Amino acid sequence: MRIKSFQIKSFGPIELVNVEDLADVVVFAGPNGVGKTSINTALLNLAKQPRVSPDTWMVVEATSPDERNRWNKPALDTRTQTDASLLQQTLQQSRRRNKYHSSFLNFDSDRAVRNVQQYQFQWDIGDPLMEEIGWDSGWNPMFNRYNDVRHSLFRMVESQKRDIADKAFNLRGSGEGSMPLDFPDVMKPFKDAFWQLLAPKKMLEVNTRDQQIYYDFGGKKLNFETLSSGEKEVVNIVFDFLLRGPADCVVVFDEPELHLHPELSYKLLQTLSNIGARNQFLFSTHSPEIISASLENTVVFVTPSRGPDTNQAIIVHRDDETHHALQTLGQSIGVISLGKRIVLVEGEEASLDKQTYGAILKNRFPEFVLVPAGGKDAIRSFADVRDNILNRTIWGVGFYLLCDRDAANVLGAKSVAAAQSTRIRLLPRYHLENYFLDERVIAKCFESMEPPDSWLRNPDLVKAKLKEFARSVVPYAVALNVTAALRERVSNISVMPKGATEAKNVDELVALMSAKLSAEQKRVTDGLDDTLLRSLVQSEHARLTKSIDHDDDVWRRDLPGRTILHKFASAAGIQAGRLKQLYLAHAEQDTTFAEVIAIFEQFHAN
Repeated sequence: MRIKSFQIKSFGPIELVNVEDLADVVVFAGPNGVGKTSINTALLNLAKQPRVSPDTWMVVEATSPDERNRWNKPALDTRTQTDASLLQQTLQQSRRRNKYHSSFLNFDSDRAVRNVQQYQFQWDIGDPLMEEIGWDSGWNPMFNRYNDVRHSLFRMVESQKRDIADKAFNLRGSGEGSMPLDFPDVMKPFKDAFWQLLAPKKMLEVNTRDQQIYYDFGGKKLNFETLSSGEKEVVNIVFDFLLRGPADCVVVFDEPELHLHPELSYKLLQTLSNIGARNQFLFSTHSPEIISASLENTVVFVTPSRGPDTNQAIIVHRDDETHHALQTLGQSIGVISLGKRIVLVEGEEASLDKQTYGAILKNRFPEFVLVPAGGKDAIRSFADVRDNILNRTIWGVGFYLLCDRDAANVLGAKSVAAAQSTRIRLLPRYHLENYFLDERVIAKCFESMEPPDSWLRNPDLVKAKLKEFARSVVPYAVALNVTAALRERVSNISVMPKGATEAKNVDELVALMSAKLSAEQKRVTDGLDDTLLRSLVQSEHARLTKSIDHDDDVWRRDLPGRTILHKFASAAGIQAGRLKQLYLAHAEQDTTFAEVIAIFEQFHAN
């Protein structure tokens, strides 16, 4: 069976969610608090006790001949009493442990391995795979199923041992002197899955005497307890899945990425998809990777409530214009699941800048999620990003963009200045590192690290060294700024003429475009004048040099601070990242980083 469509109304934070034409893989995305987990809970509650309701219902489609024969129809709709009763009968029938068919299987978010219990062996063990189990055993919380999984493996191994021993005695009793040893390894499916998940780690054996699962890693025999918490979780999930052999089931999975490295969560989902047949997976997730990888199936973005009669479910498609615009920023559509207010941090070291911004802001603005957007190449299509993402709210999620000021050199000062708004801001200084050039704070950083006579503890000597490195980057800064200024003058080339639609023939069109080409050539020639270049270089060099000579704040604001700080850190014998951490610990945030905090206050107000 699979859920074809459903509706949930007035359940927890959900006012209304209505979705149709669900695929075999369904991903529920959206920021915290919108009700993704509530969707899982509502569907599981309805499956546990199917009932007629105009508000909360689901249509379940048959995926096997047995279901179609049992129902005598291709699908069941819980809005009718007959169908609700048929669904209840199907779901509440007893099942063999390894034939968990036509049911629901629940993997909730509490999957931690804890409260490990030893199995008390009895004389009559029996093959656990042949046991009848409760119809709702796969609905129980995962942390309650760990011991059952573990004990079932022990029983499988011990049951096979006893079967082999019984055969040996029977053969000997009938006069045989030998027996074939080609019995199967009952643990092979589990060993294969272990390898698929955790290679190069290799599962060796299930030892019933020690009650341990052993694996090999680098030639060492280790037990299950030495795995990381995430590795234990995924192995337990997959082993639980293998023991049931689910087919034609709806698998409800809350936050598969929880506690897991992205690669491990990907391997988990791939492994589960290869087990059983005709299963439908419902994932509630914040993982951009899982969301993006599922766009060819069904991705449902759940928005915050917009009123009791407004559907909170939005189906996301690969060709969605929002998806393409986010790709321009180096992001996937999955980024929308991270929070309701997302600040895209631009910069060549955006990932490191995110950490620095977080340290500056501390817990001032908990509603913001900072996401690295990469360098200038990520936002070259600035107009597209501005119009399709930054100037509107997407499905209840607001986006903001914070750029280093040097973005203007690439994107064009005029276009960036015009684009600055309540959601698009440039740092007042060249780089974020420009706020880390106060000699007094730097000297404080080294007070407990250096001897009293060290130059690093003397603010005047620190300033002198900073200014020395500032002078060394002046030519680089001049070249960048003048290049940007000339690019702004020349701008983009276009030979699109006015009156092209009135051209009567090819010759007239060529003449119009030729005239436009000549005008563009003159504009470019005038803009790239050598005399102008010399003038711009001289004036910009003089401006920056004068600032260093006079020790005003211009050089700390307009020179590439990242380069200066890295040069200083090298001279001080300390990593730049470590120096920034010390600086943050000694600076007065409200004073030193007042301009940065003011930008986020503006974001907060809008």
